[in-house]
Amino acid sequence: NDGDGDGDDEVTIQLIDTPGHVDFSVEVNRSVAVLDGAVLVVDAVAGVQAQTETVWRAMTSTKVRMNNHDNTGAHEKKNDNNGENGGHNGGRGRGHEPLPCIAFINKMDKEGCNFGQAMKTIQYKLPGANPVAMQIPLFQVGSSSTTTTTTSTSSDSGGGGEGRNKGGGRYLPGNILAVPPTDLTMNGEALANGHFVGVVDLIEMRAVIWPDVTSSSVNDVEECIPDIYNLNGNGDIQEGELGEEGQVITAARQARQDLIASLADHDEGMEEYFLLEEDPPTEELRRALRHATMKRKIVPVMAGAALKGKGVEPLLDGMADLLPSPLHRNSPVLSRHDENSNNKNHTGKGKQKKVNATTCKPALESASGSASATGSIPFGNPLHPSLLALAFKVVHMKGRGGSGDGRVVFARIYSGILKTGDNVQIMSPDVPGTENMNSRKGGQKMEKVRTERVGGMLELAGGRFDTLTGDDAICYSGEVCALVGLKSVVTGDTLLLPSNHQGSSSKGKKKKKKQNFEQDDKSSEFELTPQNACLDGVGSPKPVLTVRVEAESAEQQSALIQALHLLVVEDPSLKVEETGAVTLLSGLGELHIEVVVDRLQREYGLSVWIGKPSVAYREQVRDVIETNGLVDYDRTVGNTRMQARVHLRLEPLSSHDNHDEGDGDNCMLPMDPVVTIGSKVKKFLGFNDEISDEKLALQSDIIHALISGCKGAMKRGPNGGYEMANTQCHIIDIDAEGGVPALSALPGAIRAASATILTSTLMEQKQSCAVLEPTMSVEVSAPSDMVGAVLSDMTSRRGTIGEVVMGNNDDGTGTGGSIDVALAQSKALMHGQVPLAEILGYASTLRSITAGEGAFSAEYKGHSACDHL
Repeated sequence: NDGDGDGDDEVTIQLIDTPGHVDFSVEVNRSVAVLDGAVLVVDAVAGVQAQTETVWRAMTSTKVRMNNHDNTGAHEKKNDNNGENGGHNGGRGRGHEPLPCIAFINKMDKEGCNFGQAMKTIQYKLPGANPVAMQIPLFQVGSSSTTTTTTSTSSDSGGGGEGRNKGGGRYLPGNILAVPPTDLTMNGEALANGHFVGVVDLIEMRAVIWPDVTSSSVNDVEECIPDIYNLNGNGDIQEGELGEEGQVITAARQARQDLIASLADHDEGMEEYFLLEEDPPTEELRRALRHATMKRKIVPVMAGAALKGKGVEPLLDGMADLLPSPLHRNSPVLSRHDENSNNKNHTGKGKQKKVNATTCKPALESASGSASATGSIPFGNPLHPSLLALAFKVVHMKGRGGSGDGRVVFARIYSGILKTGDNVQIMSPDVPGTENMNSRKGGQKMEKVRTERVGGMLELAGGRFDTLTGDDAICYSGEVCALVGLKSVVTGDTLLLPSNHQGSSSKGKKKKKKQNFEQDDKSSEFELTPQNACLDGVGSPKPVLTVRVEAESAEQQSALIQALHLLVVEDPSLKVEETGAVTLLSGLGELHIEVVVDRLQREYGLSVWIGKPSVAYREQVRDVIETNGLVDYDRTVGNTRMQARVHLRLEPLSSHDNHDEGDGDNCMLPMDPVVTIGSKVKKFLGFNDEISDEKLALQSDIIHALISGCKGAMKRGPNGGYEMANTQCHIIDIDAEGGVPALSALPGAIRAASATILTSTLMEQKQSCAVLEPTMSVEVSAPSDMVGAVLSDMTSRRGTIGEVVMGNNDDGTGTGGSIDVALAQSKALMHGQVPLAEILGYASTLRSITAGEGAFSAEYKGHSACDHL
């Protein structure tokens, strides 16, 4: 959408619905990687919950592999599109581009809802969020029908076409009250005596009122058409003319002034209107709102009750008017594979290098002024003719997928065209923190670059997957498609298809054609072509809970292993380990594991036995540990003498990905140990001091063996045998009696020396190491008279109590300080942090304490020091 606000544009919206529960955060991560905008759904009763905070962090994160769009300060330079970035500019920068967002406060028909309090939780609980109401809710007090007719027989065909327009009428339905977000006391009065019926659109200044329908009638469009009442125009209701209508108009005009005041901080045009106390035209207000949303300066807030079909149409209009199209997003971040990375896969690092965008000058017509007549178009831009796509989700559907396991691949097309029958090139990135061995079929690692044929496409329409044929089996840039026939594609793979401006490969030609694009930037270090470029992929969180899984019979054990590998392909946050006769399944929480077990039984017909869950402990060096100079290692194995000397230093590695910088807690996100090479080592081996450790590991077998030995030793810590995390091992110096030739002839000597010396050093200084345990951020709701019992139980579980919010007073003012988000007037909300090991099975205990009236949600916060073991 070009955002001109004329209402005549046809906009295609592709929606991806993600689970809200924290145990399924991988679904959020993979969706954020391919989305252009987001709608954050907030509960009108509970406000922002722990899961909402997790989703917000994923949407706004600039960390690598959270989003594939480049973050280049896209909106700092203004252009003809009011400061919106046309992705064809193609700059490259650091980090990734967060998602512009609309907030939708849902469940406004539920008892205890509070639009204003929900907005406050967005402001106070979501870092960087600036909620601005573009609607205010309407409640009907009493039993008057919402189908009251108007006194005028004239009608208007305007209003956007989404409802019956009552623009010529003078009366709203009876007993309608508008509840602005700043008036919290009226909200309680309206809820006590009425129910949610609609909203006031502050942009168009009109009331949109939906009829009351049952849940079974929501799918009948004719039954859910809203009535529209114009609140601002010639011959319409004037302030003070009628009591009830006057209250709605007064509240709407004040809320519109608040909207203009909020936009004035980010838009010069709105600032002028605000200072002159003039009401801006609708088109200008919509333009400013879109501009501020695209710049992520504000979060427009809308209201509704989706279960009853209320508020859905304005929300769809808001997506089209305020959120960006693919042309308004930066081109995706690309990496280049080194050709020799497949031969020497030493460290798992340095195999990819960020490069500048490859550009070409295709003979394309200008698309609504989006493409520059003389400017170059980067590879990955929607106007580029060559295919660039990301496989962000894989599922298995029996009878649907073209492969034997029914694999269906969901892909986002960034540029080019993809058709059934195309032979696509597949590239797999290396994503830190994931185990590629668990992402491949049968645990076998696949080749980095391979070619497969697209066997077909499926239509994406909710739960319906119909096979597309003919001209329908084509997916264009900016779209999402479901592909069948790709047997080895997993989450995070890149799909490429070189093209001579047609976007399709020629059938029957097996020989690969290498096409070099023209580059305007001659200083680019690499020539980025579809053969050596890939997207960053999709990151997934590490598991924190492990259970033992066994089939009920020996005959089903092999089927269980095969089914688990298929589930790991679908969900990269799962991890399966086979150690002898034991199969271990690791996930993100109890619910995550329960869903996997249910799928094994429901989809694969396997009844499994689940052992007692165990949490993923880690160990970390808390103080600097250094060997006393070069430590000698001298062993004879058989007839071979292995001798080397190593000088190393261990120190804690701070996590830059903490959820809340400076929040005062000791939680940290676990990171894999890092091994660095000192200048003395490089000089000893004859390398330049400026060479990076990654390149050095690829070029030197000695460095490869050295790093491998250190990382292997840090697989087991000195206190509990847990894997080390957030630890840096710096190799200061190495030596050997035979010098470099002796180490080159037997790299195993330096590997054994580094591993043994590091292990012995840790054991000698084990008091300088600490065990880390996963800690959960817990939110508990319970009746106010049971707060003491709940807090006492949390304390007994080694929990720390944070904020305690009591229920509302009779006057509706509340007693919860700055954020009053109690679930109802008789409920209290408690926040705290509790070790994961202490809240396994907590749901049943909480129900017992609160007589079944309590509920809780837990979000993984990070790992913290454990003194309980």
